[in-house]
Amino acid sequence: MNNLSKPLSKDTFMAGLSYLGLPEFFDNEFCYEIYLLANEGIEMLNSSHENILSKDIDQRQIILYTAGEILYSIDNDPNNYSRIKNEEVMNQIAGVVADKYISLSMFNHDQGKMTNKFLPPASSLDIYINFMLNIINSYRKNDPRSTLIVDLLNKSLSISRCILNLLVEGYETEAFASWRTLHECECTLILLDKYGDELMNNYLKHMQYGLAFNNSIEDKEKQDQIFYKMKEEMKGYNLKSKDIKKYIEYGWMYGIPGTKEDENFKLNFRDGLQKLAGLEAYNQRYELSSEVIHSTPLLIYSRKQFFYYLTFLCLYESFFRLEKVFTSLFSKRVSEDQMAQYISMRNLYYAQLVAIHQRESIKFSQLSPVK
Repeated sequence: MNNLSKPLSKDTFMAGLSYLGLPEFFDNEFCYEIYLLANEGIEMLNSSHENILSKDIDQRQIILYTAGEILYSIDNDPNNYSRIKNEEVMNQIAGVVADKYISLSMFNHDQGKMTNKFLPPASSLDIYINFMLNIINSYRKNDPRSTLIVDLLNKSLSISRCILNLLVEGYETEAFASWRTLHECECTLILLDKYGDELMNNYLKHMQYGLAFNNSIEDKEKQDQIFYKMKEEMKGYNLKSKDIKKYIEYGWMYGIPGTKEDENFKLNFRDGLQKLAGLEAYNQRYELSSEVIHSTPLLIYSRKQFFYYLTFLCLYESFFRLEKVFTSLFSKRVSEDQMAQYISMRNLYYAQLVAIHQRESIKFSQLSPVK
């Protein structure tokens, strides 16, 4: 095969399958047959296209594609093996595996990456977020009345990691669009963490209003009661029926002292949530992300370097604020040993993240948003 790696022996193949956590009913022998056929297909494609493969075949990927195709073909039901255990279907599956391997592993489209996951700007932030997510995973979740902050922080960190992965893969504008969502989450989190239980109860109440508005409450009598209560509250704030969606989304902030009397407060993100969270300095970046989301020419003709560094800096700055909330939450709920572990990790990476942010800020200052 032109110095390319050979198929694995049966014993080695079976040992590799054992690490995949496949269901007990999975037919390893059948999988090996498909695997060998897929390798033959790859060899044929390589030979017929003047040795298009320039490096050794990653047999691990062939195993994963093969197992995946088989599991999906039988729809995770062993009774369905009978309809794929024939020569025609086996050759089809093997052909698909060969095609996917060559197309997605050897000729995978590259957006043009600005970084990689092993460099400190990505890897140091990733290990920090990973540590925080693992800690949060040990907390009780998905019970809004008692876990709202944990749930919101968990989602914010998950979005942060998603943005980082998009940046690593070369999807800068997509990452920037996701940062817009992260920014909305962090503004909400900052206010709920600052004002505590009373505001959280108000937030939960507006969650119920949203469910009622979307006709998502099974008890229709209860739904009508919730809807009536919401309309009565709106009258107290001199709001009209046209304001109902704004009230559902942002009306919970009336629970913040002084908000009702503030003539400059509005039921929106810019003059409401973002401003009360003290992050109005990000208004211009938020508006820019809106342009990207709504498919303006800026999205199509954007400059990769500009949006890479802009998103990178926005992500880091959001992370620093999330880390403060995490530290406050974490310090109240863990043992001395866990706290010592966190402090040790923080001492190792936090200063580095600050230094990375400063260094990348200088590069960003020299760029413009369009080509």
